[in-house]
Amino acid sequence: MEVSFKKSIGILLVAFLAIGVFIVLCFDGTADSGDSVQHYLIARYAFEHPRLFFDHWGKPFFVLLSAPFAQLGFAGIKLFNLLAAIGSAGLTALCCRRLGYAHAAWAGLLFICAPYSFELIFSGLTEHLFGLVLILSVYLALIGRTAWAVALVSLLPFIRSEGLVIMGMWGLYLLAQGRWKLLPLLLVGHVAYALAGAWAHGSPLWVFNKIPYATPDSVYGAGELVHFADQLFYVIGPALYGLLVLGMISMIIRRKAAAEEWWLILGGFLAYFTAHTLFWYFGIFNSMGLKRVLVAVMPLVAILGLRGLNFVLSWTESRKRLQHALLFLLLAGVLLFPFTKNKAAVDWSSAFALKTDQQLAQEVAAFIRETGLQADSTTFFFSHPYLSITLGLDYFQPELRRELDRAALQSLQPGDVVIWENWFAVVDKGMALEVLKGRYGLQVLHTFEREEEGRKEVFVVLGLAHSIPQ
Repeated sequence: MEVSFKKSIGILLVAFLAIGVFIVLCFDGTADSGDSVQHYLIARYAFEHPRLFFDHWGKPFFVLLSAPFAQLGFAGIKLFNLLAAIGSAGLTALCCRRLGYAHAAWAGLLFICAPYSFELIFSGLTEHLFGLVLILSVYLALIGRTAWAVALVSLLPFIRSEGLVIMGMWGLYLLAQGRWKLLPLLLVGHVAYALAGAWAHGSPLWVFNKIPYATPDSVYGAGELVHFADQLFYVIGPALYGLLVLGMISMIIRRKAAAEEWWLILGGFLAYFTAHTLFWYFGIFNSMGLKRVLVAVMPLVAILGLRGLNFVLSWTESRKRLQHALLFLLLAGVLLFPFTKNKAAVDWSSAFALKTDQQLAQEVAAFIRETGLQADSTTFFFSHPYLSITLGLDYFQPELRRELDRAALQSLQPGDVVIWENWFAVVDKGMALEVLKGRYGLQVLHTFEREEEGRKEVFVVLGLAHSIPQ
């Protein structure tokens, strides 16, 4: 590697680390108040409840690697994702270097400056670890360690279920390269986890029959075919969006690319993108159409984006000064866009802060402490995961906390506390406030409300007024 490449990527990653650590230490946001917190809680309590290491929704490989960090609190799991993102940025640049791309170090900048991808680093979500394992696999394939790469890819479904899609593309790559003898290595992850988690689920088949998204329909409905093409703009911003498209076009026009570029980079991105497009369009596999799923393939986007950047620069190959000026303008556009007021840019005033519902959850916890509602024998019934953090409760200990659903409420006792809110309790559990007050004889102890950006957040603390009717 040239000194310039080493210096460039080194300075870039050190600056990235410094900025990231500052955000981790100075801001208490979680990026998302649902799945992000749920993943953290699973990792946080996995040592107390070992079965959580084999929770399919929690993603076993993610839990295995992130659990030690989660013991440091939510800041710990944000640090974990920061390190994963730094690794992805470095490996993305190394892959470009290995492929012979000019300006390879700047692929790391393209990765880092994708606005929504940057925001999701500071969360408990699984996308950035998926991206790290994916790009590490690509790098191993590029340096000739294909067997190790395939075995690593086999673990992707245990970070995110869409890993099955990537596995399929890698299977096609191996067949196209005549390396069919390596195909059994794609089963390494499933075999290892099937055997390791059989004790927790009673059967090694849990790796298949416990997949939470293995359903032909979705409770979240369906959407337009162009939904993810539109949402990608809000994930990576206009400059990288344009470069990504140009990068794909350049591969088609020039047809000069290594097999790994065709199958593992372009093919991997298109397979992943197309799969999510179809899942949402047909309303299958419980797809919610969330734009954040695209962050999982950010390393591939950055590589294709750098190819697009070099494609643009090739238009001015005979005029070096103009080429350098164009390179500066393009990189400046990528770097500065997250700081603009565009809807696709980073909202620095709120992106790393707690959401409105989380702030209300803090108020709920303060009220419970001040009024002495929490006793040693108190069981809390709630569905909002952030309440587990504010109340300091083991989310998976049924004597302390239970779900707010009809089955769990049958065990409601005098002195227990029910916390209803107007999202998780309603959407996930179908529990109306009127039902709690009517059928279960609960009385309202306090209501917390706040409205922001047109949405009203409501938390209601309830307690038993009389025995539960039989």
